[in-house]
Amino acid sequence: MKPTATAALDLLDRTGLTRAVTAPVLTTVGEHLDRRLFADWSSNLERLVDCGGRGALVLDFIRASAACARRFPPEDCVALSRSLCALTKDLGPSEMAAITQHLPAAISAIRVDDGVRYYLSLLEDIADEAPGALAVFVERTPMLLTHVRQEGLRAFVRAGLTSERDTEKLHHYFALADKSAWQVIEQEGGEVSLGEIEGRLKSLATVLWKGRPFIRPLPGNSALGGQRRASFDRHMIRLPQSFSGYRASEAEQLYKAAIAHIGAHWAHTPHRVEIKSLKPVQVALVALLEDAKAEILAGREYPGLLRLWRRFHTAEAAGPALAEPLMARLSRALIDPDYEDDNSWVQKGKKLFFDAEPDWDDPAVLRRIGGLLGNDIGQMRLQFNAKTYVVQPAYRDDNMGILDFGDIPPEMNEDDEEVFDSVQLNQVENPDQPQDRDKQESGGDANSQVSSIRPVDSDHGIPIAKLPEWDYATGATRRDWVTIMEYRPVASRASIIDQVLDRHATEHRRIEALISQARVGRAIRLKRQPEGDSLDLDAAIRAMIDRRAGVEPDTRVYQSSALMHRDLSVLVLLDISESTKDIVTGTHSTVFSAERAATALLAEAMAGLNDPFAIHAFCSDSRKELRYYRIKDFGERYGDDAKSRLAGLRPGLSTRMGAALRQAAHEIGGQLTHRRLVLVVTDGEPSDIDVSDRKYLVEDARKAVHELAHQGINVFAVGLDSEGEGYLSRIFGRRNVAQISNVAALPHKLPMLYLRLTA
Repeated sequence: MKPTATAALDLLDRTGLTRAVTAPVLTTVGEHLDRRLFADWSSNLERLVDCGGRGALVLDFIRASAACARRFPPEDCVALSRSLCALTKDLGPSEMAAITQHLPAAISAIRVDDGVRYYLSLLEDIADEAPGALAVFVERTPMLLTHVRQEGLRAFVRAGLTSERDTEKLHHYFALADKSAWQVIEQEGGEVSLGEIEGRLKSLATVLWKGRPFIRPLPGNSALGGQRRASFDRHMIRLPQSFSGYRASEAEQLYKAAIAHIGAHWAHTPHRVEIKSLKPVQVALVALLEDAKAEILAGREYPGLLRLWRRFHTAEAAGPALAEPLMARLSRALIDPDYEDDNSWVQKGKKLFFDAEPDWDDPAVLRRIGGLLGNDIGQMRLQFNAKTYVVQPAYRDDNMGILDFGDIPPEMNEDDEEVFDSVQLNQVENPDQPQDRDKQESGGDANSQVSSIRPVDSDHGIPIAKLPEWDYATGATRRDWVTIMEYRPVASRASIIDQVLDRHATEHRRIEALISQARVGRAIRLKRQPEGDSLDLDAAIRAMIDRRAGVEPDTRVYQSSALMHRDLSVLVLLDISESTKDIVTGTHSTVFSAERAATALLAEAMAGLNDPFAIHAFCSDSRKELRYYRIKDFGERYGDDAKSRLAGLRPGLSTRMGAALRQAAHEIGGQLTHRRLVLVVTDGEPSDIDVSDRKYLVEDARKAVHELAHQGINVFAVGLDSEGEGYLSRIFGRRNVAQISNVAALPHKLPMLYLRLTA
């Protein structure tokens, strides 16, 4: 390591950062800078530290420098450090920390051909005019750069600084919470609107597919720039009014690719694919395979179309093994013969797809392959969120035109173990449906209807708290980071839980027999007793003083212990993430079914012991929505109401365990019992769709367990993942984990474990 790098590490020791954290990032900077430039950069780092930079601020500074050094000329990295040091003259450490927190992502979002120096000049301009808005501008930079490039971003900043003087309004502008900000972005984005090229698109479709389609615009983009995809049926095509982030020439090619792709489906996907009981990730994969098949067949007729489509496939054979990036890589592998990817899942998908080519005319073949690949995604424990999934690349449609979800099923039989997914396809009348004039031109039936998706459960969560989260990499707590949304399970029949108890009658009787024998409580010390197992020193000293003073001493100088009544409250916290839908090996039941049966038996045991208890459940959909369900609260009688909520509970989404533990601590913290226990039942490693670092949520959950311990709350985990011993022991401690490899035995083991824990 260079001498200057060693000096920088010595300097960082003053900030409280460990070398294990900073050395790798610092090495990245050193690898891209020569000795002179690294010395200049180090001196700027020293100035930042001398101005009060500590911990996360300094680490984010180094990370931003590393991101800059990897992608831009070495001089730009030094310029970045110089600009940040200049900002410290007018901003305090807290303001600087808010800026540097998002700076690495902002630097990574800047296009290489645009360069970074123009961005630094924009930061200086905002710092001069509106320093309070600088942090939110840096945070929003990645989103801004998906819509505009260098000159557009400069125009956006200039428009805000010249039109607004009020500090609060400027903050809203740069936070993209102001309508005028989006007007500037649309003006500077260089986008092509659908209206400008609609005629050319119709002509293209006529030439390629011998039909003149009806084209209608989709509703406008949301204020946050939500991504929209084309949609179609046999009579009409609906296209986004614009493709945000694409310049004029590129956007026009994207529209052409979209119209050609839909035409390929019209020509080569004659029948809709029946979805039936497929899971959302399997549905997405079946649609992906159908897209590739239609494009390959169309490309054999018109080879130029493949060149048009391939330019938008930009997935790289690298990066984290996450569901959606892997699907994008598979999409490219299927239509780009020059693309090589050594990922085993991508290779398997490609082989299955082309081996089945003789049978592509049978929709069931690709449906079967999509199901197999979706099962593999589940086996790899990769999270897939159907709510946030957007078909890639951008020219492809939303697949509603080729998928057949069937009729809306009748009311679900709660006795079945089948778990329905969160959406159903519903036929609704579309106000834009072409009437008789359109029917004559299209040759279709004017009374046909367009498919749309509606949620099964219209209940919305209520935000009840914003909780912190621990970032192990920076050693800092992110305040107000996770939003807790309280949901109420849709009530079902309480008799379902009674039937569950009947199916486990043997375990139920055994638990009832043990309840009367169970004893737990607080051993209290009784002082000043006439007899006992040890001396009460205070009473003995007092008796000796009285005796020497000539006063008759009190002979009650012993102490003893007594076991009082049960003094315990328990909160059972159930992980109901998507993975609990998996089928238990050797059975026809899901992991969630075993969890529910075990919880029902455990509730009977706790109610029989008269222990104050609550049953809550959680799952998550990024940090913006941790869903928290109350099956039974403290102080509520365990009866039919609680049973009906337990029967109506349904699994889904991800596992953000740390935030759920903190909310559970708040719930049980008000219980005035000697012992407070949170009993967690989980089947998988903490994960969420907005976190790629596997250690991040594990370390946050571990931190949450320590926080609960400081509050006098015990935490015990029951793990249902056969490979989960490592991370569960890391989170809860080896003595506080019970690993149950045979999930089918959970209904028997969980109540017994509780009785042992509280005996």
